[in-house]
Amino acid sequence: MRSIVSVTTLLFGIGLMLAGNGLIGTLLGVRGGLEGFSSSVIGLIMAGYFCGFVAGTFIVPRLIRGVGYVRTFSALASICSVTVLLHGLYPNPIVWFVVRAAAGICIVGIYIVIESWLNEQTTNEQRGHIFSAYMTTTLVGLGIGQLLLQTGDISTLQLFALGSVLMSLGLVPVAFTPVKEPPLVEAHRLGLRKLYQASPLGVIGALFAGVGTGAFWGLAPVMAAGIGLDPAGISAFMALSILGGALVMWPIGRLSDRLDRRKVLAWVCLVTGAAALGALWLISWDTRLILVAGFLYGATGFSMYSLSAAHTNDHIETEHMLEATSSLQLLYGSGAIVGPLTAGFLMQWIGPTVLLAFMGVTALVPAGFARWRMWVRPPVPLDDQGGWVPQFATSPAALEMHPDQEDEVANGESGAQDAVQTDSPPKP
Repeated sequence: MRSIVSVTTLLFGIGLMLAGNGLIGTLLGVRGGLEGFSSSVIGLIMAGYFCGFVAGTFIVPRLIRGVGYVRTFSALASICSVTVLLHGLYPNPIVWFVVRAAAGICIVGIYIVIESWLNEQTTNEQRGHIFSAYMTTTLVGLGIGQLLLQTGDISTLQLFALGSVLMSLGLVPVAFTPVKEPPLVEAHRLGLRKLYQASPLGVIGALFAGVGTGAFWGLAPVMAAGIGLDPAGISAFMALSILGGALVMWPIGRLSDRLDRRKVLAWVCLVTGAAALGALWLISWDTRLILVAGFLYGATGFSMYSLSAAHTNDHIETEHMLEATSSLQLLYGSGAIVGPLTAGFLMQWIGPTVLLAFMGVTALVPAGFARWRMWVRPPVPLDDQGGWVPQFATSPAALEMHPDQEDEVANGESGAQDAVQTDSPPKP
């Protein structure tokens, strides 16, 4: 019973922090436009967050080894709350880039610590339920954050202060949860060449999922404002996109367990591309139809990474699964840096709606690649396919909660093994 209460409070804490982080991610795009920042500058700022997130996967494990989980968590959470306020106090592109990168480091550190603690608190019998609850919490927190954009004046410090409050409040249930610190064990990534040899489609899918969704998280609010949506419309657009992912991701994943996963991934990428490109036609009728397109894009686009990871795991031995996931998340993060940078320059050069074309093309590339791989390589027999995992690019420590890892937990081979590895690019 005590472990269940501990897990619940940890989930509640991360939900609050993600609500604050989701609010700030959208707020920055809209406020940047009000401050006169160009699309390319906003894209650079958003890429700074993903740069920090990737860098944090190397920095934070060293901090944990040096001072432990508790001190690392306290320091990073405090810094993260401060960075939120600094955005509102100093609306300057250079300041925003620096503090956004710092926020990325802090957020990945928070993920690492909380996911490691969840692993420590979770028994083998509870792992599947806790894993699903954790992934659901991430989407709910991010979705609530989008709706909070309507609760204050974007042109003032008010919403930045609200984001900082949520980040700070999220610390309270975590700080009062008695958790035994996991042991620190070194782990390694799977080399990119070996990973590509095992699963070319998994590598391409994860990379382009990062490019497309990185551009979406960073610049979709800017695009929505550019076509004339007010803050309520922007909030609804982002929230519906997340809702689409939350409702459809699980059915898509279960379907991929029953079919050739490459076919499911190809169709998901095709529908994602069609939703993004079709939005260009919809908004020519009525800009409010972007809400429909956002829901459709999120319904399939947010599944691209988890399907790519599941397909990769079908070709990887179980003992290398966490290493492979770590490398895929690093690829995702690299794509998430390139996405907003490239899309930002295109938006400044052509116009805000080019973001939709950019997201559409980045989804169609892995769709075409999947079709080619189906021609040159036979499918994995269904009996040999592993179970789909609803992964997001947070930390490989989260994957250890999945039931497939039970045997390794029982043998003492997981726990914090990859909580310190955590090559874990970005969820906004």
